[in-house]
Amino acid sequence: MPKIEPILYECVILRSQQHASALLDMINVKPRPIVKSLGINDSVTLQQSKSILTACCENVVNVAVWSNTRNPTVVLPFIRSHSIRRLSLRSQEPSELSFPPPLLASLTHLMIVDGPYSWFQIREAVRRAKDPSDPECLSATAQFRSLTHFAACWQNWGTMQSILKVAMNIKYFVVIVPPQFKAAPVIAQRIQEIGDRRAVLVEHSQTMENWEASIRGVRIGVWERAEKLVKDGYFAEHGEVRRKW
Repeated sequence: MPKIEPILYECVILRSQQHASALLDMINVKPRPIVKSLGINDSVTLQQSKSILTACCENVVNVAVWSNTRNPTVVLPFIRSHSIRRLSLRSQEPSELSFPPPLLASLTHLMIVDGPYSWFQIREAVRRAKDPSDPECLSATAQFRSLTHFAACWQNWGTMQSILKVAMNIKYFVVIVPPQFKAAPVIAQRIQEIGDRRAVLVEHSQTMENWEASIRGVRIGVWERAEKLVKDGYFAEHGEVRRKW
């Protein structure tokens, strides 16, 4: 009897409970599909997210969570993939972010937009890092060892700068502003004053459509734009303006 190979989905976005239910129906058919990139919208229930992440995302590489009514990190404990490298979180619900340490240690790319957020793990890591003799110093900072790309929105980037103190392999620290944002020149000036050439300002709207387009190669994503800015010696890109060091 010929072997039936599972279907590989490059990108799946769950925009509604109906989308999630349809995927769950497929999961019940053998062999289970394999999802490489998964986007989860706010309307998808927590139980649906748990079932999908557990059943067909064992090898998921890229996950995005959009939420307006709940903490976006509540679904993270259900991500069991050892292959996950990229995570994007967006929520307008004030939240205390909480990342399972093994998942956080696997990430190379992390984007956190909107909020407001608080994040005990980063505060604790910064506190521990101030005292190298602290026996918990290495374990606290090791959670961030794989991060090379980090992005935060303009509301949170000031508090998120502390990640540069504990994530020693970060090459790109991206400050995201919405298109035609009037305060972009002011933020660009502040980045220039900091003088850290890993920091860049990028104009971007982190919608489901833009996330999907970057994955499918239809549009250049935030990470690629940030890499080019740093490579070319720029620290900001907004509107028609590109500012060079």
